[in-house]
Amino acid sequence: MARGGQPPAPAYAQAETQGRRASVVVELYTSQGCIQCPRANRLLGNFAREDGVLALTFPVGIWDYLGWNDTFARPEFAERQRQYARTMRARGRFTPQLVLNGARQLSAADWEDARLALDSMRAAPQPLARNDLAISRLPNGRARVTLNANPRGAGAEILLVAYDPGPLAVIVYGGLNTNRTVLHYNLVRTIERLDTWDGRAVWFERGRCTPQCAVIIQRPNGGAILGAAYTERR
Repeated sequence: MARGGQPPAPAYAQAETQGRRASVVVELYTSQGCIQCPRANRLLGNFAREDGVLALTFPVGIWDYLGWNDTFARPEFAERQRQYARTMRARGRFTPQLVLNGARQLSAADWEDARLALDSMRAAPQPLARNDLAISRLPNGRARVTLNANPRGAGAEILLVAYDPGPLAVIVYGGLNTNRTVLHYNLVRTIERLDTWDGRAVWFERGRCTPQCAVIIQRPNGGAILGAAYTERR
């Protein structure tokens, strides 16, 4: 693991491509076997095009028993959704579910409610300042994450997410969405815990930045998201 107590060499020396800070992180928990999810996926795609919004799709296999196994679902995505359910004291998991900044959850079936929630979360102050967190892509395709010292972040987890902007199309041949084409936007491929932040300046390099990646600073066990940054298409 590449890591140091001080920020790495200046960006110009490494020919880095700087990413963007996110004012809000939107997570969509969706399933190809969910009748309302194709429309919710389109909503997530709309959010993903907005400046400062890191919108991510986490497929789960919650409806696989109906006759179609979600082709992108992963056990770690289901566990992340379970953590949110416990932390937010929800009755259980459901789709399509939106989670905003790890602090609020609602159904993605109602686009108007989702828009109001996103705008409200975007207007709220961020726990971390804009210069506390950065992500950049190096010429070799690796990702570099840099955090400046901030004691408010002590105890938070540093997560690296690799995702595919898409749209990725899947034709469903069973279950409630038989013969429908389901589109996926900003589809998460992997989510890796880099470390627990102690609030001091630190940096990391990783090779998992394909096609795009993001860093999320989040309280443990499905807690609040303190800040995030993401790479951009070139």
